[in-house]
Amino acid sequence: MSDSHPALRADHYPHSPVTLQRAWALCVTALALSATSASAQPTVDWSGLAYVDYRYQLASADDDAVGDNSFDYRRIYLTADVALDDAFDARVRLEANTGSTTAQGRPSPFVKDAWVRWRYSPDGHRATLGVQPPPVFEVAESVWGYRSLAQTLTDRTRLRESRDFGLRADGPLGGSGLRYSAMVANGNGVQREDAGAKGKRVYGQLAYLPDGSPLRATLGADYTESDPDDGTRQASTRASAFVGAVTERARGGVELAYVVADPEAAGLDTETGVGVSVFGAVALAPRTRLVARYDFAEAAVARSAAGEHYVLVALAQRLAPSVQVMPNVVVQRPEGADAEVLGRVTVDIRF
Repeated sequence: MSDSHPALRADHYPHSPVTLQRAWALCVTALALSATSASAQPTVDWSGLAYVDYRYQLASADDDAVGDNSFDYRRIYLTADVALDDAFDARVRLEANTGSTTAQGRPSPFVKDAWVRWRYSPDGHRATLGVQPPPVFEVAESVWGYRSLAQTLTDRTRLRESRDFGLRADGPLGGSGLRYSAMVANGNGVQREDAGAKGKRVYGQLAYLPDGSPLRATLGADYTESDPDDGTRQASTRASAFVGAVTERARGGVELAYVVADPEAAGLDTETGVGVSVFGAVALAPRTRLVARYDFAEAAVARSAAGEHYVLVALAQRLAPSVQVMPNVVVQRPEGADAEVLGRVTVDIRF
């Protein structure tokens, strides 16, 4: 089971009322069903995913927090993938996570994906409408391969949302391994758009995914411009690049991010920032891999008052095709501050 947009992987967790999103999910399903011929019989493939942690605070700037520990789930998915006919398919996905709870602390599921895709060309061109991953994270996420441990750089720092509501187009550029992706969307994550909103976010990405080669590379950017009540124009541009490779015994990559934003709107002292992530995983045994990663993000990328260093080291043990157990240590240190050190045992379960 893939936990992403059909080609690759990507995730995030802003939440919105499930009642608002439920109506859209029903509309998407109705639209998709209307696209099928009278003789076609849609098929539904159900799948699920859960990331479960035991967490122990090993070190903290707050001495009282040292020793805090808990069992928790970080993310749970329930996904319905609908094959409508040879040209149309759809997805509806519900998510619950530790950041999406009611005032009483109970899980509050929301719609993570709700889209219809039309493969309108036999050579691989397609259009997708609905709540879906924008063309930002997917290739980097697929090479990283350990979304259960951490999001990729631009997702983890929330430089971009992992979902957006809009219209996306994808396809090949000749037979060279190049692919294009473009999207026009609300720029508001999975949240519904405010009444009277005028701005939209435009995404574009080129990806190099040659057949028969372990190499994967992308170059992309997005742009948005809004018109606040005071009449000023607020614009932001975010660019990212990625290069990596996947082989049977190892995988690794480098992700770069650059942002130019309105500092006042973002609550920052600077309008530009750079981030970099370097990661790798190597097989120690047929079912065991050593995973390591280092991120650095300047303030505008980290979206905080200071830059941030981030280190992750894990030992991934696959107990079954759909179950991994991963002891890991995460170190986060803001510039000029003490490090937060978290020990975890993470279990990745797919069904």
